[in-house]
Amino acid sequence: MEQRLLKTIISDAEKKKYIKELRADLPFLRMKAGVSQDDLASIIGVSRQTYGAIERSDRPMGWNTYLSLIFYFDNKSETRDLIRGSDAFPHKFVAGINSEDTATDEMMLKLSENYPDVFDKLDENARTTIKTLIMIEYARCTNQTGESVVKSFDGMNFMKKPSRSEKVDGAIKKMRGRKIGR
Repeated sequence: MEQRLLKTIISDAEKKKYIKELRADLPFLRMKAGVSQDDLASIIGVSRQTYGAIERSDRPMGWNTYLSLIFYFDNKSETRDLIRGSDAFPHKFVAGINSEDTATDEMMLKLSENYPDVFDKLDENARTTIKTLIMIEYARCTNQTGESVVKSFDGMNFMKKPSRSEKVDGAIKKMRGRKIGR
């Protein structure tokens, strides 16, 4: 169901077009962002060699890598206007994800209810993309630098459901921090 709903937002042909447009702009966007290939590769979760091959068109860029790069460049003040004004930015996809459309809401609800199952079925690149997006959005929402956000998320297991004992322990810790009157 999720795949069918996502395909109503953006087709495979559109994905290929966006990826092709972004690939052509990568060296310029990276330079404007003031980031090295090594640093950008680390941020999006690929090796420097893989990123370099993508930038040179020696290796295909996957949709997850594309999204990681779009989110990165959209989050940087130096490149936000450039990326949003380019043919590489997926305006239709972003509008579809952010719409009030019931089908999209149903998809997001289903994904959120079953996130551990969905997360377990994703490949490592997809999991890295999701973690990158979470960190970038957290940095944007809290107005923190990327470095401080990476440090705060270091080693965090994003998709682990807390066990009942962890929930109880957390509640007890909160209660101990307050005075309990009788």
